[in-house]
Amino acid sequence: MRIIVLRLLALSTLVTLLIFFWNSTLLKPFKLFVVFLHEISHAAATILTGGELASISIKWDESGATYAASGKGIFFIIAIAGYIGSIIWGSMMLRASLTGRWVRTVSLVVGLTVIFFGFFPEREISSLSERLLKYIISGVWGLTLIFTAFVFPRINHIILFFLGGLTSLYSLYDLDDFIHGDLMKTDAGILARYLLGDSRMAIALAWCIAIFISAIAIYIFFRQIKTAIAHQETEPTPEPVNLVEWQAQNPDVEITAEMLDWLKSQSGKKL
Repeated sequence: MRIIVLRLLALSTLVTLLIFFWNSTLLKPFKLFVVFLHEISHAAATILTGGELASISIKWDESGATYAASGKGIFFIIAIAGYIGSIIWGSMMLRASLTGRWVRTVSLVVGLTVIFFGFFPEREISSLSERLLKYIISGVWGLTLIFTAFVFPRINHIILFFLGGLTSLYSLYDLDDFIHGDLMKTDAGILARYLLGDSRMAIALAWCIAIFISAIAIYIFFRQIKTAIAHQETEPTPEPVNLVEWQAQNPDVEITAEMLDWLKSQSGKKL
């Protein structure tokens, strides 16, 4: 029960931070990491669908872009991969931190992936400042995840939980961009324009895509909460001790009052 309460408290704290301190400077390094994971998902989709990755760019204002060097690759998959990838990365990190399973493995996978794409050879597309920011974000976060996974596992557990929660809800952050920014410059808008061109229906489709992805993110996030409630780390129940058989097997052992109490606690039988 104590574990459940702690997990729910941690999740409540995370949601509170996201709601009330989203624009805080303290969250900037975390949000830049989340943006970079989003762009990594585009980059991975580009490579996996036969395209050629030119560069990944992130900016201090928390915007990002992924560039392909040719027209190869499946654009629809590449465009939607940012949202889907963020949900998958976030869910993987959050689930590992909540259940306590595969924590080190997940940290290594995420850390090495971030470093690999952060220092991926690129063409001269992004500016020097953007490249430096990318190197810093990928290098610092990648090494932090790997180092803490082996040296400071408890700290690693907390980091994984926080990054997982932020990444899982990235699409909600993007939804805020739809309201206060230019809808058609977001991934949902780009995808809608790709499917419908400059039609007026493209705006409506962009909103549908945005709301649908956000709904999936919220659903998966609450599934993680359910996991936190349902998953309890229980110790294996000891097998009952038969006192008569135990005494017969140990005739020279004197049973003290303390030992008798212990044997009774281990036995499922009333004496």
